[in-house]
Amino acid sequence: MTTNPVHSLTPRRLPEADVTAVFPRVDRYLDELLADYGPEYVHLRFPLRQLIDRGRGTPHEFSLPLLVHAALDGDPGPAVPIAAVHALWWRAANAFDDVADGDAGPELYGMPSGTALTAALECGYALPLRALAGMPVPEPQRRQLVRDYLEGWTAASNGQIGDLLNEPSRVDPDAVLGVYRHKSGAVYAMACAMAARLATGEDGAQDPPGPVAEWGRFGQVLGMLAQLRNDEDDLRSGTFDDLRNGTATYLLVHLLNSAPADRRSRALELLEKAAECPASREELHGLMRSPDVQRPYHAYVASLHQEAHTLLDTLAPSCPFGAALRDRVDAEVCFLPGQQTHTAHRPG
Repeated sequence: MTTNPVHSLTPRRLPEADVTAVFPRVDRYLDELLADYGPEYVHLRFPLRQLIDRGRGTPHEFSLPLLVHAALDGDPGPAVPIAAVHALWWRAANAFDDVADGDAGPELYGMPSGTALTAALECGYALPLRALAGMPVPEPQRRQLVRDYLEGWTAASNGQIGDLLNEPSRVDPDAVLGVYRHKSGAVYAMACAMAARLATGEDGAQDPPGPVAEWGRFGQVLGMLAQLRNDEDDLRSGTFDDLRNGTATYLLVHLLNSAPADRRSRALELLEKAAECPASREELHGLMRSPDVQRPYHAYVASLHQEAHTLLDTLAPSCPFGAALRDRVDAEVCFLPGQQTHTAHRPG
């Protein structure tokens, strides 16, 4: 479904500047949400504040919903609550992720880890639902926004558990992609769908349905690309945390499922030693970079890249905010041959 947004963008302003100018409003909105926790919640208020201020952020946690909303009607401002909700989810998820990956010690973000995790549950679940419940929109639309959020929460939790349970030697690439669709894809899909729903007023009663589902699919594809980019960043940095932790990444599992028997056997032997042996991690990385593994891997990433652009061609044609979203898509595939290096991974 093609949309025809009306834009208030002046020729001298870039879409990124229009979006960045809204960030202080998101910060103020978060402050207002926290102010609703009165003296009766004295033990919760400080950990929530600490988590929001000092917790690990995620690139574009503010800007993605703002860009989607602006792509539909030219104004990012009304999506401030959605941007806040998206940021709250990431603050919570990153806290749980830091603990699951073993990066947290007795303290996390300047407070006991147990306190931080309890605050993360409130931050990622109850606080976003409070925000959505207070939005001045028609009740059917509010119910759908809450449903969008809860579906994203549940899918992401499912994906995160799958990521923890999957063993590289026991799963195939399709199983890993299923995890990626949920672990990262569902969160980006939730942010995009909610912003589109707010901009269009779609409440689930339309026949035929409007563009919300297509924006959700765009978000899912973008989230999967972001996860693949995250995997690549770990490998290219030389830290090899995923190999050290035995994480079932798409590229590793693709190697194990496509390599000849002798190379697969060697890869499994190296994986067994990877937790303690830097040389094993280096050699395993070399096997993952072999041309016969890289070609189909790059082809799959390129297919997601093309799908994201095709969706934007329909959803945000001839639109400066859509062009900014295209830049976000391109930034996630900077590791593909022939792609320029991007520096779009910055907070906000």
